[in-house]
Order: sequence, then C-alpha cells, then structure tokens
Amino acid sequence: MSLLRLLGLSPSEEDKKLKKLVENSYTSTRVVGRGTVKIDPNEVRNTKEFQDAREEAKAIVGA
Repeated sequence: MSLLRLLGLSPSEEDKKLKKLVENSYTSTRVVGRGTVKIDPNEVRNTKEFQDAREEAKAIVGA
C-alpha cells in the first residue's frame, strides 16, 4: 500500500468504482460538495425504467 493511500490522499478501489458508476449513468449527473450527487429530474422522468415503475405504482395504488 502506498503512502498516499495510507494518508487518505489517493482514491481507493471503491472510490474508483463509484467514479466509474457516476460517469456511466445519466448525462446530467454531477457530484457537488462532499458526496452529494445531483441528477436532472427531467432526464430521470424520461427513462423507460421510470415510466415502467410509475405504471406499476399506479396499479398498486389503484389510481
């Protein structure tokens, strides 16, 4: 293990995986501050997954 990693100045493997996940998700995804992730809600609403989940929720509640 390197000195930088021991001091917490180098990203861990988990940090690298999270970075890759954020980069490969929505195009509007931004990391702001210390771990806050922002995504444009309109982009999420327009996805097929969200629309399918909304229809399932409507069926469950009976609306």
